[in-house]
Amino acid sequence: MTPFWKKGSRKKPAKMDRREAWQEVARRVGGTFEEGKRKSQDQVVLEHGPWTIRLDTYTVQTGQVSITYTRTRAFFIGRADLKLMVRERGFFDTILDNLGFGGIAPGHRELASRYVVKGKPESRLRGLLTPGLTAAILAHPSLKLEVKTVPRKLRKTMGPHARTAIVHITGVMGDADRLEGMFTVVRETLDALERVGVAAREAVAGV
Repeated sequence: MTPFWKKGSRKKPAKMDRREAWQEVARRVGGTFEEGKRKSQDQVVLEHGPWTIRLDTYTVQTGQVSITYTRTRAFFIGRADLKLMVRERGFFDTILDNLGFGGIAPGHRELASRYVVKGKPESRLRGLLTPGLTAAILAHPSLKLEVKTVPRKLRKTMGPHARTAIVHITGVMGDADRLEGMFTVVRETLDALERVGVAAREAVAGV
């Protein structure tokens, strides 16, 4: 007779460690897993058209506190200037909206309720938020997406028109589903940037 505490119980799938999750996401997206000397140095690299999307982690020192982020990032050549920042909406954002200091109002209701969208020029930003990119963003409980000019040091090797599309998530992410979603957001962003005439379909030097 089966003990009552075992009735109806199901074995939960074994949880992957960070390295296993990164290997799994490399398999899912068709990328390459690059093993580092330490797990913190592991990377996943995906070629998407002429662009290279790279998954890694980085740490920022803020006073006495170190914060580690997981990111997917791609560099591209900009044909036109565009800045974009999509971040999770906070308590004070509604107040800023009422004061007229909020971001743009995206047409998608759920995106507008969960995320703040800022950048310029506004005319290009609205064209950039395609249904595919919007769905990819909304699939995450939280993330930060940015499109911006690369730092001056990188422009010396990549060229003056080098830009980056980058997704950040706080912490070391070991969830293969969310990691796969991060790649999807960057892919959709690159395709949208090309569609609105911002990203040139060419490789970036030094990547």
